[in-house]
Amino acid sequence: MVEHDFVEGGLVVALNAPFGAGKTTFLSMWKSDLDKRKEADPSIPKAIILNAWESDYCGDPLLSVVNALIKTVGADESAKEAAGRLREAAKDVGWFVVGLANDLVSHWSGLDPVSAGELAEDKKKARQPRVPDFVSLYEERTKALQKLRDALRGVFGGDSPKAFLFVDELDRCRPDYAINYLETIKHVFDVHGLVFVLAVDYDQLECSAKALFGGNLKFSDYFRKFAQRMVALPEPTKSNLQNLANHYVKYYLEREGKRISMMGHQEHRAENVIQFISALRMPPRQIQEVFRIIGHTVSGDLERRGRLFWCIGVGVIMMSALKVAGHGMYRRIGNIEATHPEVGELLIKLLGKKDADWWFRVYVTGSSRNECPDEASVVKLFKDLGFIENDSSFDRRRELGDFGQGWGHSWADRDRWQQIYQTIETANTFS
Repeated sequence: MVEHDFVEGGLVVALNAPFGAGKTTFLSMWKSDLDKRKEADPSIPKAIILNAWESDYCGDPLLSVVNALIKTVGADESAKEAAGRLREAAKDVGWFVVGLANDLVSHWSGLDPVSAGELAEDKKKARQPRVPDFVSLYEERTKALQKLRDALRGVFGGDSPKAFLFVDELDRCRPDYAINYLETIKHVFDVHGLVFVLAVDYDQLECSAKALFGGNLKFSDYFRKFAQRMVALPEPTKSNLQNLANHYVKYYLEREGKRISMMGHQEHRAENVIQFISALRMPPRQIQEVFRIIGHTVSGDLERRGRLFWCIGVGVIMMSALKVAGHGMYRRIGNIEATHPEVGELLIKLLGKKDADWWFRVYVTGSSRNECPDEASVVKLFKDLGFIENDSSFDRRRELGDFGQGWGHSWADRDRWQQIYQTIETANTFS
């Protein structure tokens, strides 16, 4: 990594993306790529993934990071001695971690658990207060940290990166722990040879910092102390979304021996899913949730496999997507509160007039609302929304079978959107 050559200590890169945008998956794929390349080329840096949230309850990130480094180094037979040096240095620091965590507890709660325990013990024994030598404690802790830094430089120091540490879920941690993690990386692991990649939601991390230091904190300047570079995780392309959808179809909709789907798997169905998901600009985690909902809703038995009417399948797709990323309209449609023009305008806003035309025809055909009692009302509705220009263009499309068999009753004898809504709610209440 060229950027490593232009920093004096360790390189810290922030990978910025909103919650659920795929940061965890990206880091896992990056690690897999480095691991595979290292098999052929030993000079490739070691790759380590750290889940900051999993160590949040421990109170101090220092030993969590050191422990991961020791495990990684110790896995290499030729580096057992180096792992031993790291372990001994970490042990020395470990005696002071309780003190570090105690400072945090005391700050936030007003209680000093260690001192309280010592005081109770003293009262039991001689009722004589023991005055600690704070100067000696400070000196010993400083020496222990310096010994750890020296050990880290001995193992990982050098002109080229020796290890990539991917820190995930930092923005899910308690504010004090998230900031403590950053401070620890800066003050303890600032070793030229270590590269930290922090997967963060920048806005969420800013909220954490301001919760500790006040709303007037200029977070951009503060964060620049820790990360030399910030990179935005790119949004997935339509091709990426298509691959993701194909994977989730096999995983959530139908799986051998696990689930049978009533929905057919025609190619155009995947196109429908991607089109609507793209319009709602869902991050990968929300896309996963949409497929989970669809899977629960359309699961059936072998006799009903693939026998769901295509129009109902499309309706399930649309309503499942709105449940995740447009919950207000989802409920209004499901409770027969949304008007046809209201739904049409939403579809135009999301998809553009050309693609919204098809979806709106599907929507109107499945609705039993008495907003279009005759053909003249239909023509007016589509004219008002800009889907047709005049009566003759409507006549031509009707001849081509564009509008199904009839207005409001071609799917069933009652409002199909309400039925889909109720089915989704029932199927996913306890999922």
